[in-house]
This record gives sequence, structure tokens and C-alpha cells, in this order.
Amino acid sequence: MEKPGLGQVKNLIMLALADGKATESELAVIAGAAAREQLTQEELDKLIENPDSVRITLPEDDETRQRYLKDMVQLMMIDGVIDDTEMAMCKIYAINLGFESTAVEQIVLELTSKLE
Repeated sequence: MEKPGLGQVKNLIMLALADGKATESELAVIAGAAAREQLTQEELDKLIENPDSVRITLPEDDETRQRYLKDMVQLMMIDGVIDDTEMAMCKIYAINLGFESTAVEQIVLELTSKLE
């Protein structure tokens, strides 16, 4: 059985690659999420090499779903540029998690207000 966090880390990898490249700061966020989800370095490396090898299962509890969406938005914002493709992916992910697509903008506003 796959670890529940594999799907989340896969989503983060796919988002990081949406603009064609994963930056060091994006990879650091992914590594942090992988550690939080108790993935080994070997599991993370395999996932980076072949993200399609993992089937995504969505978390059932609200707290985890909110954390996963917030992870996605933070990763999207980490390079200071919100790419249209990344934004679209985050909105689709929000809907898949059971949120309105506007939840992404709300998290963006929440995170940017903390930076000011």
C-alpha cells in the first residue's frame, strides 16, 4: 500500500515542473513536504524520476486537505511569480479537494499579507 503523502508530493512535483523547471527553492519545499509525510529520500527520488508511478488519493480529513492546498499555493508563490499554468493547476487541485477555486486566491492573499 502506498503512503498517503505520496500523492501530495507528486502534486507538488508536477506543480514545480509546470513552468518547465523546478528551482532549488521549490525542491526544498518539496523535500520538506516529503519529510513531513515521512517519505524516505529513496521514495522521493523515485517520485521525482517517475511521478506517474503514483496514484493520487485525496485525504479525507479537512485539516489535511487544507494543509495540502496551502502547500500547493506556497509552492506556486515561492519564486515570486504566479504563472497562469500554476494558478490553473492549484485551482483544479482545490476543486478536487472539495474547495471552491476561489480558495486559492484567499490563500494567496493570506500569505502575501503575512509578508507585508
